[in-house]
Amino acid sequence: MSTEAIDTEGYSAEEKDALHILPLAIIPLRTPGMRRTRLVKNARLDTVVELFKDNRAGSGQIDIRALGDYFDTSAPSFEEDRTIVEVLAQEPSFDVYSLRLALRSHNIKVDEAEHLRLSPQMQEKLTEYMRVFTRPLIQKVFGNDTKDVSSASEIFEMFRGVDRDVALKRIKSISEALGIEVDQIPGFLEDYGDIFLSLSYFKRTLEEIRPTFGRFKAWTHDGIRSSHLRHNKDAMRYTDIVDAQMEEAIAFTMLRFKAFDEASMEFWKDLSEYRYAHLRRLVTSNHRTIGGILCALSVKMVRWQEDFPGESGSPNKRADWLLAEMVPGLDKIRHIQRNAPPVTPL
Repeated sequence: MSTEAIDTEGYSAEEKDALHILPLAIIPLRTPGMRRTRLVKNARLDTVVELFKDNRAGSGQIDIRALGDYFDTSAPSFEEDRTIVEVLAQEPSFDVYSLRLALRSHNIKVDEAEHLRLSPQMQEKLTEYMRVFTRPLIQKVFGNDTKDVSSASEIFEMFRGVDRDVALKRIKSISEALGIEVDQIPGFLEDYGDIFLSLSYFKRTLEEIRPTFGRFKAWTHDGIRSSHLRHNKDAMRYTDIVDAQMEEAIAFTMLRFKAFDEASMEFWKDLSEYRYAHLRRLVTSNHRTIGGILCALSVKMVRWQEDFPGESGSPNKRADWLLAEMVPGLDKIRHIQRNAPPVTPL
C-alpha cells in the first residue's frame, strides 16, 4: 500500500501519546477529509469516529459504520480507507506499540520512526522509568561505577569517557552470548530500548491511574456506601461490580509487570540468544493486553473526572452515573484479561 506524506500539524503530542485517541493524520488515508478526524474510545469503550471537538459544541462522534454518510464514497480510496479504519477500530488501545503490531499484521505501511513513536516530551518523562531497564546493560558493559543512562544514544556517548578496550571486550562477550555480530549491537540496543520504552510508558500510565482510582473509590464510598443508598441493593451491587473489576484489572496488570521485571533480571544474569528472544516475546505479546486494559481504565477515570470535576454529586446522581457510565464496557476489560497470552517462565 502506498504511503503519502503525513501532515504532522494535524495532531498534538498529547493525542499521539494517548491510549484512547488515534489521530488519523498519522495513517496513510487518502479519502478527502478523513485524516482530519480521530478515532476515540467512548465511555462504553467502543471506538467511534470523532469529527470535531470544541468547548462549545462538544464532541461530534459517529459510528464507524456511518463513514459513508460523511465522506465521499465515490472516491477511489474510500473502500480501502474504510477497511483500514475498521481494522484500527478493533484495537483495544491506540498506543503506538499496539498500532505498530496491528498495521504490520495488515501490511499497512506507515513511517514508524516518525509517526508511531512516543513524542519527545513523553520520552523525556519516561527517563527515570527507563533507567531500571538500562542499568543492567550499562553495568555489563561499563562496570558498576557508572552513571545512570536511559537511552541507546546515551550509551554510545559513554564510550568517550571510558577505557574503550575494556568496554569493547565486554561488548564482544555480550555479542557472543546473544549470537550476534559486534556491529549488530547498536541495533540490539535500539530494539532493547524500544521494547522497554513501551513498558516504561505503560508503567507510568498505571502509576497515574492508581491514585485516581483511589480517589474514585473514596468518592463511591462516601457518596454511596456511607449514604442512604447503603440499603439499596442495586446501588450497592453496581458499586461492588465496578470496584471489584477495576481492582482486578489493576492487579492483573501489576502481575504482568512483575513477570516482565523478573524475566529481565534473569536475562541479564545469564545472557543468551534464547533468553532475549523469550524476554522480547513476553513483552511484545502482551502489548495489546496491557495497552487495552490501561486504555479502558484511563477512559473510565478520565470520564469520571470530566463529569465530576469537583468530585461532588448527590448519592443518587453518583449511583445513576455508575450504572450509566461505569458498568457498560467492563465486560470488555474482562474479555481482554481472559484472552491474555500466558506468561511462561524460562
